[in-house]
Amino acid sequence: MRRRLNLACLSLLLVAILSGCYLPARFDMEIEIDRRGYYKMIFAGYMVDVGLYSDLKSGKVKGQGEVDAVKLIQRDIERDPSASGFSYLRQGYFQMNWQREGDLLRARSVTFLRRNENIFSINYNKETRQINLLGRGLPKNQKDRLVQAGLNMTGEIRVITDTKVLGHNADEIKPFPARGPRVSVYIWRIPNIYRPTPRMQITLR
Repeated sequence: MRRRLNLACLSLLLVAILSGCYLPARFDMEIEIDRRGYYKMIFAGYMVDVGLYSDLKSGKVKGQGEVDAVKLIQRDIERDPSASGFSYLRQGYFQMNWQREGDLLRARSVTFLRRNENIFSINYNKETRQINLLGRGLPKNQKDRLVQAGLNMTGEIRVITDTKVLGHNADEIKPFPARGPRVSVYIWRIPNIYRPTPRMQITLR
């Protein structure tokens, strides 16, 4: 009985915190930005629908309910023309790819997956000609609850650029001579959900 109550309480907490939220579980992300402001952003990996994961774990959803929920998730993901390769695994986990490219000076802002599911964003400030790259951050207590529920995150983010970098918290920087003498790749390794939020600031001046 106590175990059932704990599962129910945890489920309510997760739904209250991240209802309908997608969490990257295992992924690879690569971003290219050049001095002209052209960008390319690619994501490939596994995501989890936290709400469905919670409902399945608590027994609130099962059988046909899971099938119906997955159809809704697939419809939600595939309405974005940048998304492809949706494949459901189990327990709320699914695989997907996402790719977008263009002129950041015109777009001003690019968000993966979208504004109400902001997992990683790139924003351009016309006045300062600066670009900010930022991953989604969560308070430690929310991270603790996700881990207690059996969820986590692991992956790698790479930013390839020939711009002037003003600041970052990447784990490693490597020259990328194959792309040019001024090009470098900044690498963030995400061993778990507690890794500090990836961030980077560059200028086009």
